[in-house]
Amino acid sequence: MPALTRTSRPRLLAAAVLCLGVALAGCTGEGAGTRPSAVASGTDTTSGASRTATQSPTGPVTLRFAVFGDDAAIEGYRDMAHAFMKDHPDVTVVLEQAPTSGALVDDLGAGSGPDVFLIEHEQLPALVANHRVHPVDQLLEARQVNFGDGFQRAGLEAFSSDSSLQCMPHDVSPLVVYYNRDLVDLRRLAREGEDPVNAEDGWSWEQFVRAAAQAAHGKVKGAYLEPELDELAPFVWSGGGELVDDRENPSTLTLSDGDSQAAIEQVLTLARDPQLTPTPAELDRLDAVQRFRRGRLAMMLGYRELTPELRKAESLDFDVMPLPHLGPYRTITDMTGYCISADTDQLQTAADFLAFATGREGATLTAITGHSVPANLQVAHSPAFIQPGRDPRSSFVFTEGVRRADWPPLVPQWPQLESSVAPLLERAFYAPVIDLDTLLADIDAASQPILAPSDLSAD
Repeated sequence: MPALTRTSRPRLLAAAVLCLGVALAGCTGEGAGTRPSAVASGTDTTSGASRTATQSPTGPVTLRFAVFGDDAAIEGYRDMAHAFMKDHPDVTVVLEQAPTSGALVDDLGAGSGPDVFLIEHEQLPALVANHRVHPVDQLLEARQVNFGDGFQRAGLEAFSSDSSLQCMPHDVSPLVVYYNRDLVDLRRLAREGEDPVNAEDGWSWEQFVRAAAQAAHGKVKGAYLEPELDELAPFVWSGGGELVDDRENPSTLTLSDGDSQAAIEQVLTLARDPQLTPTPAELDRLDAVQRFRRGRLAMMLGYRELTPELRKAESLDFDVMPLPHLGPYRTITDMTGYCISADTDQLQTAADFLAFATGREGATLTAITGHSVPANLQVAHSPAFIQPGRDPRSSFVFTEGVRRADWPPLVPQWPQLESSVAPLLERAFYAPVIDLDTLLADIDAASQPILAPSDLSAD
């Protein structure tokens, strides 16, 4: 194992809950968002709830809808757009595809943009600061969308800013452990006096390490953890540490602080062991997903978006577990949401489309691809998401995990910060010898001119 030297040595900051129940009076019950129609009123046949729909503009309308994702995700968005057009024959939805969320957002400033577009939640602060999105809460209230009990609260919080719901959550996926059932036997992980290991109760970090050691043999490695802040954060929180000094107004990372550093040291003890985890050279030849699909990697961390890709491997028998915990169980979410452009000329039609996309019918069509964890709770607990008889069998791990999930600070600089510290995190995971005290202090220092540039320019 590469040498790791060190001298001596409950995070889930509660986000303020946006009081949508006051702003959107009368939103109660357990139904999902209702679907408006081009006609004035009627009954929503997808949920059974009565509604009074707003009247969209008359005459033919073209609505541009920009998305990103793999083939499975795009298929779901296309099916959802076709279903909307079937109900709205005067509307043509033009699907525009970008390779990544970052590329899609970059294109927004290149000229006339789409009317409705998909983003990752970390991009919301910059879009709001640049006045690129139109708040959606009042538009969806007019379409009787049920915020109170109908959607994951974490998603509503993450896409809220300036006392408004800026975009509507679509996918709220917690980070979980994917494991190969032929390589990891959960029944053998509990020692005398310990409770059996199962997906309902989760597992400790020590049991996770045992699973990696149990599976590793020959060319098979036990586990892979990616050297990224997102994958370190849940273990820092679980170990009692903090990712930043102030969640609302961060000025520095705090990875070198006592509890944070202690948690990272435990993670690195596994991640730096070449007997248990793939080396960079091995990953260059065959990446982690390829290794997992071929039965040469027992466990890896991932979001729901991995599921369609893993299902392509016909001989692979896989399932999911919660992240292992150092203290209380914590995880992190990867969230996407639908936004309406502040520049759209088709605001009412865009709002109709957004209500449909996040309502039961639209969310079902995207959920059946296996790619996302629906923010719509009715769909998240339906067969469209659970998909009985298909891997992963323990799909409840995703929906239960959202309740223990957090996310990085929502500040415009966060994507830049992640890119800036990535080389230092790679060194922590893979350099032959490191001084962890110095390296983590260097990572914290590298974050400061990005998170708080004005503090440093005052000298």
